Amino acid sequence: MIRALAVALAASLAATPARADEADLRRVIEDLSQRVRDLESASQRRAGGAGWAERIRLSGSANVGYYGGQRDSVYEEDSFRVEDVRLFVDAELGGPVRLGGHTLVRNAGASLEWNLVRVGDLDNDVGEAYVELQGIAEQGWLNAQIGRFQIPVGEAYLRYSRGFASKPFISNSVGPWWWDEGVRLYGGTHDGRLGYVASVSDGETPFNTDRDGDKQVTLKIFARPTDELYLSVSGLRSGRIGRPGSNASGALWFGEAWARAFGSGSSVASYVGGAPVADASAEIDDSWLVAADVVLDLPGVLRAWLAGGRYHIRSDDASLYDRTLYYWIAELVVEGRTLSRELTPLYLGLRANGIGTYDRDEGYLLDVRQSGAFGWNTESLQVYSLVVGWKMTRRLRLRAEYSVHDVDLVRGVPDDIRDLAERNDVFAIEFGADF
Repeated sequence: MIRALAVALAASLAATPARADEADLRRVIEDLSQRVRDLESASQRRAGGAGWAERIRLSGSANVGYYGGQRDSVYEEDSFRVEDVRLFVDAELGGPVRLGGHTLVRNAGASLEWNLVRVGDLDNDVGEAYVELQGIAEQGWLNAQIGRFQIPVGEAYLRYSRGFASKPFISNSVGPWWWDEGVRLYGGTHDGRLGYVASVSDGETPFNTDRDGDKQVTLKIFARPTDELYLSVSGLRSGRIGRPGSNASGALWFGEAWARAFGSGSSVASYVGGAPVADASAEIDDSWLVAADVVLDLPGVLRAWLAGGRYHIRSDDASLYDRTLYYWIAELVVEGRTLSRELTPLYLGLRANGIGTYDRDEGYLLDVRQSGAFGWNTESLQVYSLVVGWKMTRRLRLRAEYSVHDVDLVRGVPDDIRDLAERNDVFAIEFGADF
């Protein structure tokens, strides 16, 4: 079509009484022809001929700084650290996909997350990795991601992976998150006021693992009654986890805790009802989660987040090993310009959050980094954080944070273990960068 328009224009010029000489007219026609060739080449690149750079996007994030804490905190020594590094590749795979005159998929793509460093450890493994199908059967409410993805319950998981560099706090909340392999569906109304995210996945922490064959299912429904207010409710059920000789390890994490075979992963004696007990068997029958989140976002002014949930874990053994965990989050971030125009790049954040059984007779391993100190004897872990942040550029933040850790242990625990719960506060100064 482009060439036809150019030829018609050139013919018109040639047929029109010209004030310029014939050489000038030929020069105009040649210029037009070259411009048509350039447009055709660009069109071919956009169609997928040689334009891979236009269809693939590379991005990433890094969190680096100085981290420390009290003697028995999760930071064993005060030091400079590379805390988190991730790389992302997103590819546009084209579309629409048609068959028999019908559009099956409006657009297709793929995403890959390379998880190099997490909580200061060199992981070098796969985060998210999925193929995405958008507009299935030309429906905006039906889209799919097939592969490995963040488990879509609550709102905390959105701060991991791609949200890591830009999150307002250095520390992470106790909200639910982690990756799993399966199918994630999502969609909503055209105006974005109502939507859902659902998934079916293997249900176990290890990569590409489903020891028992039972699946984990989730559903989150969200609503935006106004531009400033966001509400969501989430539910999850996992089937049987683990098998004899292979300890259960559920896919859903709460901060640094998750459903596991009671007593596993620690040499510290476990106390229930004030007395030591043996470890449970390797399997978990099932687990259930119900959760709710409320977010009030006033851009440029403040953001408030309230969340909470109940997670029940049913052991394959006697009810002695069943556990119900409760988590809660209350967070407020105030922008500096609310107080003064000169403070526009700055913000102040306050967060209180906690997780636990809140039962002095029943404990759990609530932070795997403290398995050697408390084992399965923590009744509750509550963290109170203060952060001051500076948005230096759109992609670079400087943050300073202090967090008070309040650790409560179940009754019966010896004094030498109980003493370790007194000095767990942490602090950090961190740069968060993304590109």
